[in-house]
Amino acid sequence: MAILGAAGTKTFWQGTTDYSYTGVAGCRACGSELATKLCLRTIYETTPNAMVFGRTCGAGRSELQTGGRIGCDGSGLTGIWAGMKARGITNKNLVALTGDGRTLEMGCGDFIAAFDREIPVTWILMDNQSYAASGSTATALMPLHGMTRILSRETGGKPTSERDMPMMMMFGKARYVATAVTAYVRDLVIKVQEALQYKPSYVHVVTPCQVGWMYSPDVGVKVSRLMVQTGMVPLWSFKDGVFKRTVRIAPDARIPVAEWLKMQRRFENVPEREIQEIEAHIQRKNALVDAMEAALNKPKQTVSY
Repeated sequence: MAILGAAGTKTFWQGTTDYSYTGVAGCRACGSELATKLCLRTIYETTPNAMVFGRTCGAGRSELQTGGRIGCDGSGLTGIWAGMKARGITNKNLVALTGDGRTLEMGCGDFIAAFDREIPVTWILMDNQSYAASGSTATALMPLHGMTRILSRETGGKPTSERDMPMMMMFGKARYVATAVTAYVRDLVIKVQEALQYKPSYVHVVTPCQVGWMYSPDVGVKVSRLMVQTGMVPLWSFKDGVFKRTVRIAPDARIPVAEWLKMQRRFENVPEREIQEIEAHIQRKNALVDAMEAALNKPKQTVSY
């Protein structure tokens, strides 16, 4: 598979053609905007006849076509696919690029229905773990003990861990599922390219939100990288029944999650007891990833980008 130019270096981020209008209404250090630029460049420079629909905070106000009303991207794309099928159009690649609140909260049934019908679509989800466009209130994807305006530190933050949507999609008729972050550019690019070939597909991109996560704008990429290095976001792919890690961090090399938490005010003053609970959750999450790889990787293969 051809990899774009210098995908894995900052030159890929800084391409002269970034498929984004100038003056887009994004916050400083917006993880969704950076991820969108990377995804759109990958899609349009490697995939002929791509049609991208969707909207998400930081990505979609200007640079993407809007598909349907809030929470209706799945039915909108189903209608587009049905119309193309009726007219004999088979050379278009349908892509949805949307956010977690819009897709997995307000429109989860609509989203799942597209996969139930096995619509040949690539779904790229920008997960900033909140309704960032409306005050950063928690979605089901916000991590354990994260603080919001409603779930304050005094109440212990969010009392439950995040929904593992990528794992759920493995059993939701997706032929291809992957997790990604912007700090590992080459890994993200390869996964978007693979997802375009194995449809229906789902790529879950965790994107830091400077306003909701409350970190300094100059450390956005570091926040993204630490998600992987602490084990908070294991990077893996599932393709036609084969599961594998794509970035491997040895358990004894993982950075303590406290290093990631202290960079965000949403975890401000989190007590040691809650940090230990988050660490225990990370261990369980990675144990599940390891078990899935052991069971669904024949022959066993280790890939590191």
